[in-house]
Order: sequence, then C-alpha cells, then structure tokens
Amino acid sequence: MKISQSAKEKTKVKILQSAVDLIIEKGFENASLREMAKNAGVSNPTIYNYFPSKEKLLYAYIEQKHKEAIVILQEIESFHTYSLREQLQTLIETELELYLEDREFIVQIADMVFHSSGLKIGKLYETNALFIETIEEMLNIAIEAEEIPQPPFQEHLPKLFWDYFVLVVAYWVKDDSEMFENTTQFIDHSLGLAEVVLHSDLLSKASDLGMFFFKTHMLSSLQNFATKKETFSKIKRKLGEVLDG
Repeated sequence: MKISQSAKEKTKVKILQSAVDLIIEKGFENASLREMAKNAGVSNPTIYNYFPSKEKLLYAYIEQKHKEAIVILQEIESFHTYSLREQLQTLIETELELYLEDREFIVQIADMVFHSSGLKIGKLYETNALFIETIEEMLNIAIEAEEIPQPPFQEHLPKLFWDYFVLVVAYWVKDDSEMFENTTQFIDHSLGLAEVVLHSDLLSKASDLGMFFFKTHMLSSLQNFATKKETFSKIKRKLGEVLDG
C-alpha cells in the first residue's frame, strides 16, 4: 500500500516533535534515534528512512519551522499591505514564536553550532532555501512597487538577511530579559537601520566606490603584473637563445 505524501509529512512532524521532547529531557548526546522512534510510535527502520542521523533530524526541524512560519504568514489576510520592514519583522517574530515552545531544544542547537564542534554551521546554512526564497519574493515585490530602489548586488541580500536571522536567534537564546524585550528592541533597531539603508542610495554609492577602487587600483596592478610577466618571458627567451647558441 502506497503511503500518501500527506501521511509521510504527518509522520515526519510526529517524529520531529518526539525527538525534540526527548532531547529536551535527556540532552542531544543521550537521546537515541531508537528512543525517538519508540516515543513517536514508529518502527526503527521508519525513523531511519526519514532521518539517517540525529544531525539530519536537527536540520529537518529548522526547515519544518520555516514551512510553518510561511503558512502562518500566508494566513494573514492583510500581509500584502505590510511594508517590507513589517514583513521582515513579522517573519522573524513568527519564527521565534514557533521556537519558543521548544526553546530549551534551540538553546542546545545554538550551543552545538556556536560553542562546540557538535554541528557545523555550514550545514545549518543548507536549511535556508525556503527562508531565502521568501526574502527574495519580499524584496522583489518591494522593488516592483517602488517601495525601495533596486539595490546593487540584490541577489546577495537574501543570504545576508539569513545571516542576520541567525544572529537574531543567537541573541535570543541568551536573552534573559522579561518577555525577551531586549530581543524585540534589537530586531526593531536593526531593521530600522536596514530600512534606512535600503531606502537611501547608500548601497549604490558604496558599490560605485568599490568599482572605482577596483578599476583604478586592482586593474592597474594586474596590468603591471602582466607587463612584468611579459618582460620576464622575454628575458627567459633571450637567455635560452644565448645558451642554445
């Protein structure tokens, strides 16, 4: 009997939540995939089909939260009327709210990524495809609506925003202020700065400055190198002629 994609997704979510609960209770190192399978009510082969390792499970959890956050945003009827800053802030705050019920688990992941060799941060970046696609769409809509001018290096901005989001999460797991007020202010102030930069021509001027230095210094250095290389080749060729003679 063929299992539907919907049924597979439900099983995956069930396993993830079981794993999160067990890791919160016992710690990442002490929680085994077999115990996770038992808690989720699935067989050992089943959990290995979904998650070959505990590390894969952690990355899948992050991807799952991206999916859930996007669904929540899509259910906000007036979301399309939000400014770019409001959309970005809503996305971040939605993800943090989803993390909140599993905060002890997120703290463990953050500690493994930033303070130990348990997880590689490069692997964490492999979970960000949906997140980046969402940011790309928000930016494109804002540009088309002429809310912001088209920035230079536009294709790199979604990835930079992912870096920013990782920084926000790292700040949030260390935040012990009431109702995470410090994190809220950090997001508000930093996005305010980003908004000012995107609405100004600062990025364009920085790009122009970079191109100026490249053209006037880097290219001339390359030309000098090429000239020296050509001169060296001539000397080598003359030396060869003398030796052959």
